[in-house]
Amino acid sequence: MNFLHERDFGDIILSLSVVQAAGGGNYYIQNNPNAVRMLKPLIELQPYINKCSEKNLLRIDKSFVEFRSQGLPWGVQLAELHARWVKQPTDFSKPWLSVPKDNKFKGRIIVNKTQRYANPIFPWTELVKLIGGRMLFVGHDHEYELFCKRFGRVERLIIKDYLELAIAINSSDCFIGNQSSSNCVAEGLKHRTIQEVCLWQPDCIYKRDNATFCYDGTINTNVAGTSIKLQSGLLVTNINKAQTPAGNWRLTVNGKTIKSYALDALVIEAQSKGVTGTKLEIEDMIVKETLPSITGNNISERLSHDIQRVKDLIG
Repeated sequence: MNFLHERDFGDIILSLSVVQAAGGGNYYIQNNPNAVRMLKPLIELQPYINKCSEKNLLRIDKSFVEFRSQGLPWGVQLAELHARWVKQPTDFSKPWLSVPKDNKFKGRIIVNKTQRYANPIFPWTELVKLIGGRMLFVGHDHEYELFCKRFGRVERLIIKDYLELAIAINSSDCFIGNQSSSNCVAEGLKHRTIQEVCLWQPDCIYKRDNATFCYDGTINTNVAGTSIKLQSGLLVTNINKAQTPAGNWRLTVNGKTIKSYALDALVIEAQSKGVTGTKLEIEDMIVKETLPSITGNNISERLSHDIQRVKDLIG
């Protein structure tokens, strides 16, 4: 059977759960040569995959390309949306990734944090203080520098592809991260995980005994003999401009909406389109349009509402 995808790395990794349930076959990726380069070694190692490559002229039996066209209902797992799209019943409690272990990562904690799908009250600073000496950060240069600047410096692990990433995660004591492609790898392995849950789009909740889902700043768990007990403090009352909100930062200019994942980039684009004012004034315009319900004095109320929704979802 031939399968096709073209989207984000995380989407591709999650779709493999459905491919496994369907009996496996050949996996093709179109319009994303970087995904082929980075994911091919990991995908081809799976026993249900014959080969992984860029799309050719072969017949495609199941395509995930348009799976997002069915919408992204709040609280529904991304893997489940893949399964619904191709009408393939899938048991997401089973691992769909398998890789060997490397003893050099024993005792380490693999960490990843991207700007998207963030939770403003996840206790990163406290975790770095408690177990930062065991952490290895995986991610892009700017993600690593931003993480160290905001939460404290930790060691970095540079990988050449996602097979190396999967081996590192599988060999570690724990993975800690937000809803990123690295988290999808940890999920595929069913590895010990502490997840930074995005309150606005909690689409990676796969309940299992060795996963901790932190949505309100509270973590009460044990990682390889280390007790982690962090209680939720006061909700933050400032907006973190370094993080990307759901749907990206946006601003309406001359009747058209412009968007960017980075606030600074959107300010520059707005200026190029004739928006006047200082950088801070334009930032304020963008924040008010992007986050109208949590600007001003009611951010705590909005966070409390979102926290309760996620708490009810997890149960």
